Order: sequence, then C-alpha cells, then structure tokens
Amino acid sequence: MNNAASPSTPPADAPPTAWIGYTLDGRYRLRELLGEGGMGAVFTAEQISLHTLVAVKMIHAEYTGNAEISERFRREAMATAKIDHPNVTRAIDFGRLPTGGAYLVTQLVRGPTLTQTIAAGKLPWRRACEIGFQIADALVAAHGAGIIHRDLKPDNILLERREDTSVVKVLDFGLARLAEGPGATPLTRLGTVMGTPGYMAPEQGAGEPTDERTDLYALGVILWEGLAGRELWDGGELSDILLRQLSQPPPSLAAEIPDLPPELDRLLLKLLAREARDRPQTAREVRDALRALAHRPTQAVVAPTPTPAPTPTPPPSNRGLVGFLAVFAGLALLVIVLWAVRQ
Repeated sequence: MNNAASPSTPPADAPPTAWIGYTLDGRYRLRELLGEGGMGAVFTAEQISLHTLVAVKMIHAEYTGNAEISERFRREAMATAKIDHPNVTRAIDFGRLPTGGAYLVTQLVRGPTLTQTIAAGKLPWRRACEIGFQIADALVAAHGAGIIHRDLKPDNILLERREDTSVVKVLDFGLARLAEGPGATPLTRLGTVMGTPGYMAPEQGAGEPTDERTDLYALGVILWEGLAGRELWDGGELSDILLRQLSQPPPSLAAEIPDLPPELDRLLLKLLAREARDRPQTAREVRDALRALAHRPTQAVVAPTPTPAPTPTPPPSNRGLVGFLAVFAGLALLVIVLWAVRQ
C-alpha cells in the first residue's frame, strides 16, 4: 500500500506545499492546501479512479514517532469510519506516508466553520435550533457507536450550503473516546485533561471520567455562543475558566433576546448544568427538543378584531298603553252615563 521512496517524494521536513501534485499510493493526487496546523496539514485531492474530490489529512512523520499521537490519529480514522451519518464527515481511507507520516482520507466538505458563521453575526434562535438539532443528531449516531467526541466546538463544525439550507458536518474525532473491546489500552489516564478550554464540561476540565453528557455540555456552549454572538467562558487559563464554570451560573439569554422561546432558554441552562446528572441524559432527547423548536409553526400576528358597537335598542312602543287607557276611559265614561240615567 505504501509508495516506494522516489526522487519525487518530498523529504520529511518539506513544507506542506511541497506535497501538491504528489500522488498517495497511486490513488490520491494532492491538489490544494486547505489548511495547516502544528502536527500536519489538510489538502484537497483527486481520487484518480473515480475522478472525485476528497480531503486528505496528513500528520507529520515527527509526530507519528510519538506512540500516543500516532494512536490518536489511527483512532480518529476508526471513529470516523464507524459513524455513517449525513452530519458526520465520512472516512474513506487510511494509510502511511513514505516519509513515515500517516494520512486520512475523508469526504470533502466545502463551507465555513461555525466559528466563522458566528463571527458574522448572532444566529436567529430558529437557525440556532436547526444547526443544534443536526449536531445532536450526529451525537446520537456517535454515542450509539460507543464514541464520545470530547472536542466538540464551533471550529470542528462545518456548514455546507445546499440550495436554501445548511447541512452540518461534525469533524475532527482526534480526541474521541472509543468503546473498544476487552484488553484495549485507554489513551487518557484519569486526571489527564484533554479538550478545548471553554467547551469542556467541568468534569472533563477536572480530569474526571467523561460520558455522553460531556458532549451535551459542549453543545450547550455552542448554542449559547451562536445566540449571543460571543464566547460564554472567554479568556483566561483552564484553571480560571474551570473556576468560573464551578462558581458562576451561565447567564440566561432571555432578557437579551426578547423573542427567545422560554423552552429554549430552559434547555440551554440544563445543558450547561455543572453536574452531569442535572443535564439531559441523552443526545436523542436534546435532538428531539431542538427539532421541535426549529420546526415550530410561525404564529401569524393577527390584529385584534374591534368589538362592534352595540346596536341601539329602540324604546319599547307605548301604543298598547295608549289603547288600554283609551278603553279604560271609555268604560269609565259609560259607567258615569248609566249612573246619571238611573238617577
């Protein structure tokens, strides 16, 4: 599967741009550098046999020598391959570079990150719910496969435009915890902190065991930031952020967003609960709640119907009374006449 070393193979210390034009294992021709990080780079590539575009994530050889980093990269490939869901980037292939590094081939997704989207302005609450229920649906699939993401954040969420909607794509399962078979060696020891400050649940920041509810806390932070247009736990070291998470309740957005549904405000506060037992217990529960809010019918504003003025009631007719008095007067006159005749 590996390429034999050749003059066209970039050296191990070559910059990522040196790989453009190179073909991995005779199948993936690297075409464009999408991004570069401390441990590797991401390219677009052509899958030669099918003439389709894919994404290739490469990790530098110096890091594949680190057993833990190399194993995390392998587990990212395994995690992504295990989840077959429209809101998760699909893994296609995994291999070794001729220089000692490794690569992961995934579905190519074009679109801004959620970080870029939030930076452009606050999300209307309905759109935040639409994005949120897609993230939660991806978590339903991941958790069902025994995978905890543990690094859910706006940078790891892409929004792919399709016609008049956005499709969420969750990526980067590099810190995922996989439920593997008996005898598997856990990569994260108890007390080890792995994740991104500000998005880690309190138990994760304290190095305690994590589970599905850890991802739900991160989803709560993402929703809060999308609605508010700013970071929830901004700035400071991990210890400072953790202290604020443990000592300060997350601020409600009800006063800041007048049209925020009370149910959404309550859901946010539950997702951001300090204790995992106080949060929703499953991603399915959160997904269903967010989907119901996103698809809630828009209530039309109906102008109040004016109360009709009461129809004036005509005064009761006195014709009957007049007739009665006339008859009475006639009888009285007749009685008087008869009495006079008798006399």
